[in-house]
Amino acid sequence: MAKLERFIRRYSSIAATIDILRRKELPLLDPQNWDDRNDRYFMNLYRERKNFGGLYGLCAATCSETYHHWRVFTNAADGACIEIRRQDLEASLDELEGVRYGEVEYLKLEEVEALGPQDCDKLPFVKRVGFQPEDEYRIIAETTAAQRATLSVELPVSRINRVYLNPWLPKPISDSVVTTLRAIPGCSKLTVSKSYLIDSGRWKRAGDRVVGKAALPKIKLKPTKPRA
Repeated sequence: MAKLERFIRRYSSIAATIDILRRKELPLLDPQNWDDRNDRYFMNLYRERKNFGGLYGLCAATCSETYHHWRVFTNAADGACIEIRRQDLEASLDELEGVRYGEVEYLKLEEVEALGPQDCDKLPFVKRVGFQPEDEYRIIAETTAAQRATLSVELPVSRINRVYLNPWLPKPISDSVVTTLRAIPGCSKLTVSKSYLIDSGRWKRAGDRVVGKAALPKIKLKPTKPRA
């Protein structure tokens, strides 16, 4: 899969994407609701060791789309992906106190066992090597205030490169969703398109050329005359 240098991709639901675009905010969530129990455990260890009141995180991808990302990080036909300009986002994060970001490091068991007390700051940015296909990028926020469900950071539309809709949406529905997203204030010029990962015309045409299959001629139907 291709590595993205200029963008990060946040996979979510269509409803969450609408909320992000309307609020112009990117929500960071309580890690204790994450699916990976190892991840939850390390994040909790880190919060306790640093004596933070609250700890929040956001997970994104640093690679081009994969079937894995659509299936694991979205609810299939309800999924959407916001592609964010990385440099612009990181410049704004640098201005916030208690916020860190970076790509996740994937470790084997013997490698994580070699970590020591001096590696405590790494805990929010390491995962087991079995998760490596995620190509994860993470933002964490540390606060003295008590833990809440979410903590948001600003995300102006200017920092969004484009929005992808999942490849399982029927075209009439995807067209309606595109219209809905562009109707949100400030989003009229936002590039929104459906993913064709599982149904690519270009891919299919390449196969047609392999077997020498010619495109079927278009048949123009004549209008029928009404019966007397």
